[in-house]
Amino acid sequence: MKLGIDLGATNIKSGVVDDTFQVLEKKIVPTNAHLGKEAVIQNLIEVCRQWIVQAEITSVGIGIPGRININEGILLSATNLPLKNIPLAKQLNETLKVPVYIGNDANCAIYGEIYAGEGKNANNLLMVTVGTGIGGGICINRQIYRGENETAGEFGHMIIKHRGLRCRCGKYGCWEQYASVSALICQTGKMAKTHPDSLLTKQITKNNGNIDGKTPFTAAKQGCPFGEKLISNYSEYLAIGINNLITIFRPDKIVLAGEIFYQGEYLLSCIQKNIIDPQILFISQIHDRTGIIGAAMLGASSEITSCKSRLQEEWS
Repeated sequence: MKLGIDLGATNIKSGVVDDTFQVLEKKIVPTNAHLGKEAVIQNLIEVCRQWIVQAEITSVGIGIPGRININEGILLSATNLPLKNIPLAKQLNETLKVPVYIGNDANCAIYGEIYAGEGKNANNLLMVTVGTGIGGGICINRQIYRGENETAGEFGHMIIKHRGLRCRCGKYGCWEQYASVSALICQTGKMAKTHPDSLLTKQITKNNGNIDGKTPFTAAKQGCPFGEKLISNYSEYLAIGINNLITIFRPDKIVLAGEIFYQGEYLLSCIQKNIIDPQILFISQIHDRTGIIGAAMLGASSEITSCKSRLQEEWS
């Protein structure tokens, strides 16, 4: 069995994956990124050791949000993690005594879809992950397109509005400034302030002023016109970027992932109304497992056979 790990800034999600790409068991522990590099690495080691004692682990794969030299197994930098220029794969292998592979978390997610989800029968596949920001993965002719240092697929920084909102990347008008969950939360807050007597605002007040991605959907489903307007506008923003991707890549399928898509058919149908080819748009059915499955299968990918052979020679 293979161990897959999804390393995030907040949590380390891990699970054992069998030969049929099923996650047999899953664990979540805090990353403790605020404690620094050594604490994060030690947490990773401890997670792996617990699984190795519990199950017959043949390899470990780790998905990380950041830039990675996959040929050398070096983590060049990581988003919101105190990790930089670390030969992580080799370091963990020497400690754990099993092969360890690292990859970009978005690419791991699309691996998961290829092995166990909507991508099983697709030659050309795009994955769009929506959360705090917007990321993605690209599969062309059943091969992951990585770009330099695994940085391809930064869909969220595609500009959709000239002189638009300033993005954390320094540019203006990036897609994730309008279509991420963070953007939806901001839009919801502004709508509530503009309409203080609305069902939307009453719902936020009832929730002690807290707003999350579910807030406008709950209001809309209760018949609030301002909640409905938010969802309509948000769906259009999502559709703008998706249509751009369709025009550029002409994929067989586009898979949408992230907790926002737990809204299911309600949100999907809103987006599809504005899509060039609505029939190619799908919501991931393995939301919470796709990253773990994809990470676990890093060592099995034919794309990194040469890397695997060289690293195994170094480790032996």
